[in-house]
Amino acid sequence: MMRVPRSLIARRSAALIACVAAVSASSACGRKPAAETTDAPPRQDGEIVLDSASPKLAAISVDTVRVTHERAVAMLAAQLALDENHTVRVFSPVTGRVRSLLAEPGAHVAAGTALARIASADMSQATSDQLKAEATMAQMAAALTRAEDLYSHKVIAMKDLEQARSDAAQARAEADRARQRMAQLGGAGGTGGSGRSEAVGGSGRPDAAGGVQGDFVLRSPIDGLVIDRTANAGAEVRPDATVPLFTVSSLDTLWLVASAPQRDLGKLHTGAHLAFTTDAAPGHTFDARVTYVGDQLDPVTRTTLVRAAIANRDRGLRAMVVGVARLMAADESSHVVVPTRALVTRGTEVVVFVEKSRGHFERRPVIVDDDDGTTATIREGLKPGERVVTRGSILLSAEAERLP
Repeated sequence: MMRVPRSLIARRSAALIACVAAVSASSACGRKPAAETTDAPPRQDGEIVLDSASPKLAAISVDTVRVTHERAVAMLAAQLALDENHTVRVFSPVTGRVRSLLAEPGAHVAAGTALARIASADMSQATSDQLKAEATMAQMAAALTRAEDLYSHKVIAMKDLEQARSDAAQARAEADRARQRMAQLGGAGGTGGSGRSEAVGGSGRPDAAGGVQGDFVLRSPIDGLVIDRTANAGAEVRPDATVPLFTVSSLDTLWLVASAPQRDLGKLHTGAHLAFTTDAAPGHTFDARVTYVGDQLDPVTRTTLVRAAIANRDRGLRAMVVGVARLMAADESSHVVVPTRALVTRGTEVVVFVEKSRGHFERRPVIVDDDDGTTATIREGLKPGERVVTRGSILLSAEAERLP
């Protein structure tokens, strides 16, 4: 019998051991740990979970579901305008030439702030008239004193004393007239006033040589912003001009002007609530109260003018902006409302995305009663106090559709 060498037996044993080890390793690699083989709990249909570090969360905004006891009963095309109760169109009360401009459009000015300096012969004439009238008044007062003294000593007759008194009274009247004219121009004879109630200010005074300096300073009569300026340096100005040199307005309040058809007149009254929305301030609703309803219809459009006051302290609105004013009426029943942009159409249903927690959203179908393009009234599907996605709802809809 042939003997097998020990070295060969050792090599075959090593090979067998390696093979067994390889088979064992292969079996281990093909088998998952017990923890990994356990299936995760299934995600509910329509639930979206985003990681707290996901950049998509920055594109998502939420709003709280509200309850209102009002409903929109009419939609009116509206435009914002300057509040004419706090707007002044400044004209020049004198004839002259604009020497310099002292205020730029957009500048905030206080009452009495200089807007322009005007070289004016009218100002020189008014100053000269005042100086002459005051000199004449002083002269007539002295003459009256002498006449009274002479009459007391029986030197002059009574008619001479009466004439002196008349001359003194006329001199005082002329001095008063000259001072009032200067007061209207805002010059040295007085403060405030204007020739046309749109402008105040002035600067008429004797110069170093004893003559009269004829610069008129046009001033703002109110606090506000310089909305418009048509004045140019070197331009000629007149009191009878039809175009104002400056328009100054306080923009804390604006007028909302709308045209209401006759079918809505029964719902409109002073104090009625208007909710104004505009593309110039997306996502914002501005409340206004009706201050005026026209007494007659336009014969062509069959509409009447409606005016309301709207607060604008943060300067978020501008004159001439157009939008929609919803006429709101009180309603005894309560309505659940959300912004219209929270709604997403999914086939034949309308859904919203409700925030359950940070990064955790639920797609939920709702039934919409009314949608005016800004606010939607929800009949079923939402409760007051829940938080719905307004910005980013389309992104979440796409995420939900990718779920198995």
